[in-house]
Amino acid sequence: MKTFKQYTEEKITLSVVEDIQIKDVGEAVAKVDTGNEAYNVLHGTDIEHSGTGVRFKTLHNKVIEKPVLEEIEINIGSGNLEKRPVVAIEFTMRGKTYTKPFSIADRSTNDEPVLLGEVFLREIDAIVDVNM
Repeated sequence: MKTFKQYTEEKITLSVVEDIQIKDVGEAVAKVDTGNEAYNVLHGTDIEHSGTGVRFKTLHNKVIEKPVLEEIEINIGSGNLEKRPVVAIEFTMRGKTYTKPFSIADRSTNDEPVLLGEVFLREIDAIVDVNM
């Protein structure tokens, strides 16, 4: 039987806040949220749909155009639903590069412009250490 130490040594251990590098955007701070069961989220404003694609303004005043993978509805509280486009975003964290789906939403009132959720954390077999 594995000890707790052996188990945790086999996992990627992340802190609650991680520095990431987003391709074509630059550096960003991401909140690691084990309570978010939806897609990862990237800050975006001025979202414009065009056929099968989407264009939005994001960090560092970059304008991004991406194909839309799908549209999702997120319950943002009190039964209010928000429709969001989902796009593939390439980013690097702790020396490893990932391309994962992100929903695009205005996170200007949040401390971190990026949210990494539970689905992604499970995929990379990560745990979160709140003391890091």
